[in-house]
Amino acid sequence: MVDVIHKPSFKTCTRLGEIMRITDPRWPAVREIARTVLRTEALVVKGPAWLEPLIHRINVLLGDVQPSRTEFPEFLLETENKISLLVKHANRPLAQCGRQEPSIEVVWLPMDTEEGWTSISAVVTELLEAGYPGCLGCGGPNSEEEWDESRSRKSMLEFIVDGS
Repeated sequence: MVDVIHKPSFKTCTRLGEIMRITDPRWPAVREIARTVLRTEALVVKGPAWLEPLIHRINVLLGDVQPSRTEFPEFLLETENKISLLVKHANRPLAQCGRQEPSIEVVWLPMDTEEGWTSISAVVTELLEAGYPGCLGCGGPNSEEEWDESRSRKSMLEFIVDGS
């Protein structure tokens, strides 16, 4: 089982680089998904059964750090091997972690679900500790700019093709 709450570093993410370094082209997608978890009202997280208690732990942390928050991410069981973030009432996908590529409107993190969630949750914790979303610039490089999914995927595909 994956543990959700621990102290990562901005230089390496989770388990001191065993999963991902900030030079990995997937790193910006991890950070964008983490920011989405923190700033999206009426968020639904669909994923494997092992994820449910981890979402609960994120919600407890959110309640501690953002005491005025009244809505927290809701967990729904996903039968496919992926984690999806959706807007609750619109059932509109925002992000997906898994090997299958979603439509270009969805932020995609092409990783196995457990290691992907480990990276995402580590960044969620780090951002909360930094004061996100109520701070200026603490969301990391380019966090104030609009997300460019086409550029993100191009970068990831070049990385995969190069075999780096």
